[in-house]
Amino acid sequence: MSMMSNVYRTAEESGASVEELIILCCIRLQAGTHEVNQLEKLLQSGVDWEALVRLARAWYFYLGPLLYQQLCTRCPTLVPPAVLEQLHSDYQSNAEHNKMLIRDLLTIVERFNREGIPIIPYKDPLSAHSAYGNVALRVCTDLDVFVRENDVELASHVLKALGYTRVPRVDAIEGELEVAIFYECDFAKNPAELHARDDQELAALPFDFENDRIGKVELHWNFLPRQWSVTRNNTSLWERAKTFLIDGTRVCSFSPEDALLLACIHGAKHGWQWWNLLNDVATLITANTDLNWNQLVTIARQRGCLRILTVGLLLANEVAGAPLPEDIIPRLDHDPRTCAYVERVALRLYHREAAWHPDFAENAFDGLAETTFNRDFPGLRYALFMQERARDKCRSLLRVMLLPNHQDVKMLPAFASRKKMLYLLHPALLMIWLLLYRFKL
Repeated sequence: MSMMSNVYRTAEESGASVEELIILCCIRLQAGTHEVNQLEKLLQSGVDWEALVRLARAWYFYLGPLLYQQLCTRCPTLVPPAVLEQLHSDYQSNAEHNKMLIRDLLTIVERFNREGIPIIPYKDPLSAHSAYGNVALRVCTDLDVFVRENDVELASHVLKALGYTRVPRVDAIEGELEVAIFYECDFAKNPAELHARDDQELAALPFDFENDRIGKVELHWNFLPRQWSVTRNNTSLWERAKTFLIDGTRVCSFSPEDALLLACIHGAKHGWQWWNLLNDVATLITANTDLNWNQLVTIARQRGCLRILTVGLLLANEVAGAPLPEDIIPRLDHDPRTCAYVERVALRLYHREAAWHPDFAENAFDGLAETTFNRDFPGLRYALFMQERARDKCRSLLRVMLLPNHQDVKMLPAFASRKKMLYLLHPALLMIWLLLYRFKL
């Protein structure tokens, strides 16, 4: 299932710049490859240092700390001192920012523990520390926590008591209706709490953070929008979760196998647009040397995520250089369309313009869609493609056809508090949206 004989030659042929190849080389070195000579060669081939720093800071890379660590460790004499100093400043700022996030996270977890609400942080600085071995190496823009679906209302009250304010995605949608329509909700620090922070600490952050993400907590009860049906039952995640102590606070974390699968799911959700998504998967593979690969594949098959896992693992292996056991590769998804999709995503990663295009996920595979269906159904065809089981595809279609959505509430705001009525009206509203889309009204 190998798709590229030489990742650097492929990248060069696809139009990647020297600066992009340097970042790719640093990702591969982080994953355990032995390509220092390749990095030295690239650093001596006419690097635009300003462009390199700008790329590392950009939101579609988020890899400034990793670039600094690899350059400083492997070949610091080939980098201008001023550039290293600039990267070091970024590295330190990110470390301080992540420490601030850890303090906030431990406060949240401790309060949830006292209230008896199970909670699992993920994609957070603590997870970064366990995977990367250094809290400064991953850029984290906010905090993500996972709770059981029936605990969402209680969890919301706890966050509000801690000084967070709910940020509605659509006005008038909250409570049971919000849980039914979405899979996560946002909370932000109260303005008074934000002003109490050291403003200089936040202002010093060099990365291209979305400003509204700073100080946010994303409360998840699922991992994918409802047009995906592969992750609806999450009971087994709690059964396999691990517990450890940090500064006297009991913190739960996903098992290594679940963490890797969820990293692949997160990458699939975003269409693998960003290099840091790929780097997260590669780092988890490298860090967990005792990973139970058979259990991982079994879990993915049971949840209908084998294609998602396959794409993530092949990208991490072929592009980032993460090692995969030879006996696992035959157990992955062998559908030719899956391999073709992996190759196209890998090539598109070298084209920044395509990487942030809103239709990136759907345009990265042949013939399944040319554009998003409409704003109400983003990535529906992509979601159908990424689910390998026919029954999951059928469930996804049924969810879209039968379950109310935020557009229903926008059209009929008076019915926001009448959930049963929205269920009855949704099919008719769906037909209206289809007609509007068909005739581009």
